[in-house]
Amino acid sequence: MGTKDFNALDLFICRWRSGIIRRQLQPGATVLDFGCGHQALFLRSVQQDIKQGIGLDYDAVPGRPAANLEIQNFHFKDRFEFPDRTFDNITILAVLEHIPPDQVGVLFREFRRILKDDGRVLLTTPTPASKPLLEFLAFKLKIISGPEIADHKHYYSQADIHALAASQGFACSVYHTFQFGLNCFAAFTHGPSPASQSDTRP
Repeated sequence: MGTKDFNALDLFICRWRSGIIRRQLQPGATVLDFGCGHQALFLRSVQQDIKQGIGLDYDAVPGRPAANLEIQNFHFKDRFEFPDRTFDNITILAVLEHIPPDQVGVLFREFRRILKDDGRVLLTTPTPASKPLLEFLAFKLKIISGPEIADHKHYYSQADIHALAASQGFACSVYHTFQFGLNCFAAFTHGPSPASQSDTRP
């Protein structure tokens, strides 16, 4: 989630989104925030509530803004350098829409590997209904970040979110929209492995 070019409206939307996710975190959780942004705003906002937080972003400035927070400059290719079942929660906030669709599968397979058995992936992403409004605000009125909106690769419907979960061995345990239907929140939990769902060979 890029934050360098955020203005006051961008930050308001970001804080609204963060508030929804904050209520979903397990108390004392270990959290990976994928695409934490240049400023790691979400992890900073929950620093008092979690045991440990690691933020990853190719645009981040590495450092330790608090004793229990670590920010890493990181560009995902095909694997994380974390052991299996490391995190209670993985957050991916306003990031999914920026990832090329052909790269989403390998990312979520890695999420599944490093998520604890009782953990959850918590995600937000704009819905298809938001596309015309976001483009109008960004490119016509220029009151939200144009580079952020221009970088959107796909707007995920509810069916898309459920299909993504199932294809990567998750169950979508929670789905709802917010910001008047323009954004969605989803929680993924461990489900049947993709192999057990699709392997029907004798």
